[in-house]
Amino acid sequence: MSLHAQHFFTDLLDLPVHERRVIGDACYAVVSPDSPLRLRIEFAQTIREREYGGLRLSILHPDCGALDHAYLSFADHGTFAVRDARLGNQPGHDGYGVVRDWHHDDTSPWIGAAVIPLSHAIQDYLKVWTPEPSPPPSSADSARRRPAQLDTDPEPSRGCWLTDADFLTRLHQATPLWLDIVDSVLDDGLPLTQALTGSRENAAQLLDIPPAFGLLIEAEAAARIVHAAGLPAGTLRGASVAQGLSHIATLPIEDQHHLVRAAARGSTIDAPAHLPGRTRPSPPPQPSSARTR
Repeated sequence: MSLHAQHFFTDLLDLPVHERRVIGDACYAVVSPDSPLRLRIEFAQTIREREYGGLRLSILHPDCGALDHAYLSFADHGTFAVRDARLGNQPGHDGYGVVRDWHHDDTSPWIGAAVIPLSHAIQDYLKVWTPEPSPPPSSADSARRRPAQLDTDPEPSRGCWLTDADFLTRLHQATPLWLDIVDSVLDDGLPLTQALTGSRENAAQLLDIPPAFGLLIEAEAAARIVHAAGLPAGTLRGASVAQGLSHIATLPIEDQHHLVRAAARGSTIDAPAHLPGRTRPSPPPQPSSARTR
């Protein structure tokens, strides 16, 4: 199983760097355009061959070499907390908080991983080496600090959440991420209806939204899957979504995967012909060829 380093370092990790390149299983980044410092991120191997328990960070200088090293463990940052909870893994159990490339299929080990805490830790580490100059005191100082405070607070920033455009954007972005997690959970044999649940417990860590809003993500994800199958979704509190999910749950697992992935892309596909309750509309009646007087 490949570590899918390119996907992990360029698509998942949010790094405040000027430029980055993935070479092999390591990422090299230009910290800032006017700084000679470079950041190297590698997967830190455990005592087992091809098993990795975290990330090893290094600050490099072209003349002085390595200036500093840091280690960020997956277990300490909850990267695989959802996966381990689902599998019943506890600290000290084999496979807890680690990723392996022992197999030879093409499944990414990062599906469902919570990388936001890792990204925040790397950002904090880089701030030590690239401190921002302190702005001059002014009456607008508190206004400039407000966005940084909101970054660490997933709650809506002001008033009703329905009128908070930034918070609504986070909600919409969380839905395809949760659908990716649902897609990975289906491989563990859970029925679709159970795979959809759980965002409320992991909303803050995985989706960067308050747990109270996790139900909205589950509801929107369910409606998207039903819509992707070409079935009527109706309102979220109506019976159409529940009936559609029940029908889809009877499909072969590959068909369920196909629908969940289509829902994550926001597309609609033709439902399989053997979907229960799925009937194709009959063609409209042809006009009679007989003449009437």
